[in-house]
Amino acid sequence: MKYKYNEILTAFSLLLLAFVIRSYKVENGKFVTWDEAHFGKFSEKYLSRSFYFDVHPPLGKMLTALSGWFYEQPVGFKFESSQNYPEDFDYSGMRRFHALVASFTPMFSYLILRELRYSYRRSLLITLLFIFENGFTSIGRLILLDSYMLSFTALVAYFLTRLYFRSFGTRDLFYLGISLGMVLSVKWIGCLTTAFVGILIIKRLWCDINSKKPLVDVLKDFIRFAICLILVPAVFYVLLFYVHFKIVNNSSPDEGHMSSIFQASLNGNAHIKNRKYVSFGTRVTIKAQVQGGGYLHSHDHVYPGTSMNQITTYSHKDENNNWVFQKVTDDKEEARFIRNGDKVVLYHLETQRYLNMTDTGAYLSEGLLASASERPLTYKNVFIIEFYKDTKKDEEDLKSITTLFRIKHEDTGAYLRVSNEKYPSWGFDQGEVAGTLIKNDDTIWNIEENISDKIPEEQNPVYDEIYRSLFFRNLIEHNIVMYKTNKSFVQDDDLEQERIVSKPYEWPILRRGLRMCSWDDKHLKFYMFGNPLVWYTSLICVLVAPIKFILRILKAKRNGTKIKFTKNEGFEIFLTLGGWLFHYIPFFFVGRVLYFHHYYPALFFSMFSIAYVTKKISIVYLKIYVLACIVSYLVYSGLTYGFVNKTMVSKFKILPTWDFVE
Repeated sequence: MKYKYNEILTAFSLLLLAFVIRSYKVENGKFVTWDEAHFGKFSEKYLSRSFYFDVHPPLGKMLTALSGWFYEQPVGFKFESSQNYPEDFDYSGMRRFHALVASFTPMFSYLILRELRYSYRRSLLITLLFIFENGFTSIGRLILLDSYMLSFTALVAYFLTRLYFRSFGTRDLFYLGISLGMVLSVKWIGCLTTAFVGILIIKRLWCDINSKKPLVDVLKDFIRFAICLILVPAVFYVLLFYVHFKIVNNSSPDEGHMSSIFQASLNGNAHIKNRKYVSFGTRVTIKAQVQGGGYLHSHDHVYPGTSMNQITTYSHKDENNNWVFQKVTDDKEEARFIRNGDKVVLYHLETQRYLNMTDTGAYLSEGLLASASERPLTYKNVFIIEFYKDTKKDEEDLKSITTLFRIKHEDTGAYLRVSNEKYPSWGFDQGEVAGTLIKNDDTIWNIEENISDKIPEEQNPVYDEIYRSLFFRNLIEHNIVMYKTNKSFVQDDDLEQERIVSKPYEWPILRRGLRMCSWDDKHLKFYMFGNPLVWYTSLICVLVAPIKFILRILKAKRNGTKIKFTKNEGFEIFLTLGGWLFHYIPFFFVGRVLYFHHYYPALFFSMFSIAYVTKKISIVYLKIYVLACIVSYLVYSGLTYGFVNKTMVSKFKILPTWDFVE
């Protein structure tokens, strides 16, 4: 009982120390710093119950909103980058909330070390490395998701270690499943953590199959693992989205990322004013049916080297999304509603140009280039409307939202399509629209906005039959759009690459950090940077640890002694080396833009290798090393807690690529 009390007291003391270190001078920087501009906005969306779109799952942002509610975040504050916080807003309270969550990372690290059978003093000393790590402090004291990400990753590692050393009990399995659900629900990097756990479970099942264990017992274990480690995290993830949709259920500009049917499920959506049928001469918006496809869009900017206006897709509601269908006909009777097979021209209201299909190839994908031209109209401007289906009920007239159709160019036979490619800066990062002869899902469109009083309501009623889409349809769509948007985050050549983005090979060697705000001389500056001594030691040790393990096995075999340590030490190598590899190597194959803090989960696992490599070293030498790491932390603490005068930190610049000074 006394031992248990001592462990609880120690864990709580480490939590408190970590919180003090992370929350020290947290009020410094009375302005929106770095990605606080994103996650503060999302917190405001929860408080106002307005729908928003983001590439990350909702758990971290829901917890951030909880801190916003607790500290009375003003709903009207927009969290613009570098904007000063209002005097009456306790932004430092929100930061302390995140610092508290981040402080659980060292606490769980201590508990992991104790599960790994390290002594009390050695566990304490190694845990101090997790507390006095500049990078963990930098990321843990701002209104960001990484506080949750790292602490939930540490929680997974803790329950995985407990599971291994406590004979794979069902209770620990369930806790591990909940932990996986939590880490998956903050960022999709949790998929790497899940795969890491999965490897150990597969190895355990494989050993059971090859052992003399009855097949029935193996099957029971398989079912137990499947329920706890697949079903439980999945249910947790889905339930969070259910709560998320229930909270942010009011219409907002962000809804443009989603399909028209999805938008119809939001309160106060403009679709409730839509007329049922689409008439010629009415202002409409045309939405790509493919998830995340955006609106058919044009603007008064030309393709490079041409005089032709660009045709793109755009995911935000905008006046440049407005089009008018005009009928091509010799019939002198007034045209009313659009029908299947009608020949039309599409007139762009803002630029007063017409959609056409050129004979030249598209810029980014196979197919023809779509553009907008001035009068006079030619056969290049004529398109045919082809109905695909109606999600409600087929009728002869084109209906808002529910009628899906294709836009076929009469002369070339090419269908207007979303290519899923994104133009560079000259196209404002908007989606490419091209022509293709292949009829596929990328060529399907629907009318979204169709508000008009040209025809009496008796003849063209408000379309109030539009159904609200089911939760699981919304869940699947939202995650597909998250994936596509995440994938589209590629390197922008206009960004100052040396200051903002980084490459995976740079992270372990601490080639550079990340400037988190303006860098003018009079501005308080924050630089995300690691503790050099901890980073370099962890890199060396994570590479040396498996070598040490193999040499110990070879030595035991040569001496003819019984090898008793492989089970426990093998897991330790798997935890530190496997965790590092699983959370680091995949980034070499990621096409999206990457940043310094993406290395933190891998760093977390690699730091346990320091404990393994120094296991036989005298506790006195370990104390000296830890003290040196604390001194290193203090030396670079100005970067972490904020500095104004660059000369104060310039003397600590060792590598020329460390750009906290010019």
